[in-house]
Amino acid sequence: MNLFNDNYGDDPDQAKKGSDGALTDNQEEQTPQSMGAFLHDDGSFFAPLDSDPLGMGAEAIDYRDLAIKSESIQARIQRVSRAEDPLLEAVQPLLRALSELPDQVSDLKQVEILKKSLKNEIATFTAVCDAVSIAWQKMAIIRYAICTAIDESVHSKAWGLASGWSQSNLLNHFEGDNDGGNKFFLLIGRLSMNPQEYTDVLDILSRILGLGFEGRYSIIENGDRQLNKIRQRLLSLQQSTRDSVPAALSPNATVTQDDNEVRRVYLPVRISMIISGFILISLFALFKYWLVVDLGEFNDRVASLKRGELKHTQLAIAVPRMRLAILLKDEIAKGLVTVDETGPQSIVTFRGDAMFLSGRMEVKPEMDSILVRVADEVKRVDGKVVIAGHTDSVPIGRAKFASNEELSLKRAESVGQFFVRTGILPQNIQTKGMGASQPVSSNKDEQGRALNRRVEVYVTYL
Repeated sequence: MNLFNDNYGDDPDQAKKGSDGALTDNQEEQTPQSMGAFLHDDGSFFAPLDSDPLGMGAEAIDYRDLAIKSESIQARIQRVSRAEDPLLEAVQPLLRALSELPDQVSDLKQVEILKKSLKNEIATFTAVCDAVSIAWQKMAIIRYAICTAIDESVHSKAWGLASGWSQSNLLNHFEGDNDGGNKFFLLIGRLSMNPQEYTDVLDILSRILGLGFEGRYSIIENGDRQLNKIRQRLLSLQQSTRDSVPAALSPNATVTQDDNEVRRVYLPVRISMIISGFILISLFALFKYWLVVDLGEFNDRVASLKRGELKHTQLAIAVPRMRLAILLKDEIAKGLVTVDETGPQSIVTFRGDAMFLSGRMEVKPEMDSILVRVADEVKRVDGKVVIAGHTDSVPIGRAKFASNEELSLKRAESVGQFFVRTGILPQNIQTKGMGASQPVSSNKDEQGRALNRRVEVYVTYL
């Protein structure tokens, strides 16, 4: 499902799916999940908890406690339809699941059971929203956001990495997307332009942020501070859209003529004169003080002029802006780099295949001129740099590096060392190795894996 184009939600019925309702590799962009079509309660999404989905036989461990405890669909529909905030009531089980994800899992088979249970609950959420006539756009946005948040929380845990959750995460399964960490905040920006219509959606997105979701700000310098600003902005929007308190506490009360009469307060003339005199004396003293202060400062300046000690007023200097999009326009046209200078940071993304040989950490010599231009711009604006290396999910075959995380870190450090050689202070450079934890495309084909192999340079200078 594409939440970010002008034809958003125009024709959800054009999607196709197989007889068992599952996604296929060559139909990922045309499935009901990716196009946002509603999932109905046809029984295919709700396997009984006492079935044996892993084929483990009689000796299998009982994993039923891992499944999200859920009432029947009809009971859910009735409860949601009666709720003051139906959308929040419908997504409550998924928010609770997000907040209660375990820190440790003793058996990786439990992860598969948990994933199936989450998929069932997300499908139930979709069906319930459809049944109670919640707007399709609101349901789709919340489903996109909750899938992104659960995937990020799982990726941050050791059992999530060990189980290969990123190979078939929830966001890719339901929406056919892998860039939720960025688009989550784009959605907030768009919905904030119409807070009256999307008050309930913004409230749920605020709750997801409160449960620890960070997205792209997890690797950006001062990301916590910027997330706090976003949370405060959402809170302000929610407060501004709440209904005001009625003027009358009892709207149906009978109002008599006496109640409408204005009660006048009479003061004796002597007291009125005393109060007026006190106010006048106070104002005179205040203005006199201001005149004395200003006159003293004026005399000091005159004395300085006589001594030839003219004080210069420091003029405000405009903060320079980066211009990498112009300097690297040829490389951008060739697809070697991408530049984003629209936000509070400038982000330069280098294609890993253009910068490094396969399985190597040394920067190719032909990339030196591009890195020099980037470094010169960073020095010009006196910026601070965060360099994040990323890889695909294919296990590394070279004995030199133990994992993709180590390879991505070494590549980021190579770029950082190059920047130091060009004159950027080491304390202004931070490097991170993200491995395959934040893909921007599917790892199922070579084109997607090539996009995931990249180095991102975040420059903060404001």
